[in-house]
Amino acid sequence: MTEKEASPELDLVDSAGESSREERPQARPLLGMSYVVMGVVLLVSIWMALPARWLPVDVLGTLWAFGAGVAGALLLLRHRLGIRVAIAVSGLWALMGACVTTALVWSAASIVGLYGPVGSGGALILSFVAMLVVPYMLGVPVLQIYACLRTDATRA
Repeated sequence: MTEKEASPELDLVDSAGESSREERPQARPLLGMSYVVMGVVLLVSIWMALPARWLPVDVLGTLWAFGAGVAGALLLLRHRLGIRVAIAVSGLWALMGACVTTALVWSAASIVGLYGPVGSGGALILSFVAMLVVPYMLGVPVLQIYACLRTDATRA
């Protein structure tokens, strides 16, 4: 069997009724599962772990979780929009991570400026939290975007 025969293809019929051959995206099971797991963890975190309900967090977090689940499902089903949706979800995740990290660092600097030596303890705690946030809110989405772009480039 030749390489062309071994590659999975999808028959599409265009508006003129002619059949055209289009390659399906390559399978990305690990990447797809990472998005599905992220969506499940977000939903569990928001609806079971948070002690209080606040509408902006609940709605935006749930939308983010569903977006991650849809991206993972599209990647697992080898849909042609899977990579685009996954990159969009990871890009929003990285943007949110950059905002959270900036807010934590800015707050730490503000506490030191306002309270001097007494505020140094609070600033140290906020700086430690910022260091814990960076790998999950910036590192993971950047690696996922890299994986999406790398697998997309290998097809070209």
